[in-house]
Amino acid sequence: MVKKELKGVYDNIFNIKFAIISAPINGVIAGIVNSPHGTLEALTSGGTQAVASFLSTGFTARLVQHFSPIENRIKSYVFGSIVPATATFILSYCGHYLNDTPEKLESCVAPVLISLTTSLATNYITRRGHLRPRNYPIDRS
Repeated sequence: MVKKELKGVYDNIFNIKFAIISAPINGVIAGIVNSPHGTLEALTSGGTQAVASFLSTGFTARLVQHFSPIENRIKSYVFGSIVPATATFILSYCGHYLNDTPEKLESCVAPVLISLTTSLATNYITRRGHLRPRNYPIDRS
């Protein structure tokens, strides 16, 4: 019973496939941005961003799918993109703040832009009936 409840929570809040793809891509970008500050700084910043991207993308990819059932397309796309991008920025910035990354805002630009564009794409795909989670709330066929 606990396992089923945990699976239900997981299905509602996290998408591991998107998380696994996002982590290395954003980690490398942050590492490159911070490489002028030295190898250790690049590795630390890249690692911080990879962890932040894994967590935020897993969460935000599923978050987008909660907005895709909204009938009004404009509302669906606006909220389904702005809310996940904001969550991505907050998580990324907090990680870089805690890590004392020299280029905090610059390290967050790529993940936020990627979040905005991938949120639009994820919403579009989900609204068209593809890659929906098992517990998708309605059928929009």
